[in-house]
This record gives sequence, C-alpha cells and structure tokens, in this order.
Amino acid sequence: MTAPDVRILWLNVHGGVFHKLITLHERLALAGISCELLIAVTPPRGLKIGADVPKAALPELAARGIHFLPRVEALHRAEATPTRLLVTDAHHDPDLPGLIARVHAREIATAQMATLLGDFTCHGAQHLLLQHPLTLFFELEYSHTDEAHRFFRALGVHFTGNIFYEPTLNRLHGGYPTREAFCAKYGFNPARPLCLWLPNYADARHPDYGRVIRAVTEAGHNLAVKLHPWEYAFKKHGVDTWGLGETSDTFWGVHAVDEPDSTWAYRFCDIAIMRTSSTSLELPFWDKPAVQLPSTSYPGLVRAQAAMVAGCSAVLESIAALPGLLAGPLPRPAPQDYAAARALVRLDSTRDAYTQTVEALQSILAAPRASGPQYPGADLKRLYDGLIAPEMSRALTPTRRLRFELGRLWRRLSAWPAPRRAPHTSI
Repeated sequence: MTAPDVRILWLNVHGGVFHKLITLHERLALAGISCELLIAVTPPRGLKIGADVPKAALPELAARGIHFLPRVEALHRAEATPTRLLVTDAHHDPDLPGLIARVHAREIATAQMATLLGDFTCHGAQHLLLQHPLTLFFELEYSHTDEAHRFFRALGVHFTGNIFYEPTLNRLHGGYPTREAFCAKYGFNPARPLCLWLPNYADARHPDYGRVIRAVTEAGHNLAVKLHPWEYAFKKHGVDTWGLGETSDTFWGVHAVDEPDSTWAYRFCDIAIMRTSSTSLELPFWDKPAVQLPSTSYPGLVRAQAAMVAGCSAVLESIAALPGLLAGPLPRPAPQDYAAARALVRLDSTRDAYTQTVEALQSILAAPRASGPQYPGADLKRLYDGLIAPEMSRALTPTRRLRFELGRLWRRLSAWPAPRRAPHTSI
C-alpha cells in the first residue's frame, strides 16, 4: 500500500463530532491529497462501534482509508507506518507527546489541530492548526499550562477556523429528512418551539437544571437535552468520569437526545440554553440564538464569551428571568448578527474551515520544515494583543491580568521604530 500524504490520528473523540473528521478526509481527497484517518474506539475517550458508527458501515469506510481501532492499535499504526505528515488532536493525553517525538525522529512532519477555541494542549508538534489567535491567549494567558512554552517552538502557526464548528450533520445513522421526523423520534410537538438545554459538569446536580426543565415545560415548548461528551461516554462505556453515579438526564428524569443526533438537535432547535458551556461560540455557525444563564463556574470567562456573540446571545442576570424570556417571542437575531459573531471567532469568515484546513495542510506538505520558529518570543503574543477586549482581559486572575496588560504595553512600545539620530559631524 502506498503511504498516504497525511495520516490523521484522533485518540480523544466523541460521537457528536467525529463525522466532521470524515468530512475533512473527503475534502482532502477532492484536493488530491491522500489521507488515512485513524479514530480510537477505546473507552473512556474513544468511540463505540454500534453506538457511534454502524458496524455495517465499517468495511466501506475502511476501503476509503477510515479506520476505527483500539487505542493501542491506532498508536502503533501511526508510529510504525510511513506518511509525510501526521496530524493529531490537541487534548491532554499521556500518549501523544511521546508519539510526536518518536515520529519527529523519523523525519515525518507533525501537526496538531484544535477542537475548541480555548482548549489546545501543545504536545510538541511542529505545526499548530488553531482556530483563532484567541486560542493562543487562552493557553498562554488564561490557562497558562505547563505545555504553554511549546507554542514558541512551533515551525508553523496556522489559523484555520475550526472544522468542529462547521454546521455539518451526522448522516452515518441516516439522519432526518425533516424537522417533523426528528421530533417524531423524541415525542416532540413539531408545531411548538424546540429548546436545546446544554448542561455541563457544574450543572449536573445544580438546582438550575430543574428550573430550566420547569421553565421550558411551563412555556409549552419542547425540551431537548444534549449532554456533555463525558456523560455520553458514561452511557456508552460505563466510565463515570464525574463520579456522580448516574447521568444528569437520568437524575432529573428527562430523555437526552442520542449523541449521534446532537448535530440534528442544533439544526432543528429554535434556541439553546446554557450556563457554563462554550457552545455559545459555535451556535452562530448554525444560525441559532443562545440564552446564557448566570454561571458560578468561570463567570468571567462565560461573560467574556457571551460578549463575543452579544448580538445573538441573551445574557440573563438570574434564572428567574428565564420563564419570562420563554413566555414571549423567542429571540430572532438578524443574519448580520450571526455574521458579526462568526467574524470574532474565525479570522477568515469568507471560506469554511474545511477549505482553510486543507490549504494549511497543503502548505505544510509543500514546506514541512523550517530553520526556526515562525513566531519566536513576543511575536507570538503580538498576534492576539490587539484582539483582547476588556471583557476578556477581566476574565484573567488579577495577577495574570496585570502580567498580560504590562506585557501588552511593553510589546506595543518595543514595536515602535526607534527615533532617528542626526548624523555625527566633525568640526
């Protein structure tokens, strides 16, 4: 078998979005780039055959170079078989740093790709496929993790949008031809609005969970619950990451949508409700409005994210305001509001993220190695200095905010050209 131009290895993946990797695989093929896609199926961070991907679909997918493998097998195949470029996910993972280092030793180019705007763990890849310069701000200023220093060594930093934000529907299980068909599966009344509730860990046992259920029900609307990926992993693999004993939908007596249906829930909902989820940044790509409830976890960050999508996100001061909002006409942002929000979380909003990612991979294949980092030292931070609004700066701890603001001022001053001196003359 001929070695592929690109091999994509995804170890930490959930059943709601992995089909977007398959779409990227298809787009690479259309661009004339051969690609092999390896997706892990080992618990707790992998998929489950049957639940996520139909077993009957496996032979056809394998014939196209898309393989679902246990983690150990996927790691071995990624390391032992040739390719020109290895692309991996950017989650916290014990196996990725060593794999990337060993692949480097074989002179294979490496890259990592983001799944969220503010969640990117750099494991030492040469090339970084980031959603936006704000991704750097989250890692270097907000999270400030132990891995942050590796960003400064990257040979290439590519802002490609985010394929996982693309409004791509999961059709591996057949999908739904109409909104009525989706509603029929879950017993919803298609004539009534559909409210999508997106609980996070902080919401799982919080009384606001019950208040959301009650507010939606009393308004006469349909309630669709889309769980956090870790809760779906509990349902699939029995791994109780949060240690709560049961998933939140069971605890509160509601029926969550199946994980493969989550993109269809985005497609057909009329409004999404959340308290701590970063999904508010994704919803503008689906042309859907969000309601942000007051958060007790990361309140500064939640407010900052809400400000980025303010034109299509209602921020409530109290859960008590939710029934009133649901009782009246639901928010209907204008197309320009969604466009403005998208422009704040994707540098290039004229092309989709698949196109931008394919072009970035093409550029890496054309010149996989460079003599040194693309953005050494302060140059990397200058990429986001001018993009940080006051709300985002205030989301930092006082110490980190002071450090960031002083650093931004220093970088601004040091970038000014030095004053020209008059030439020295002798008398």
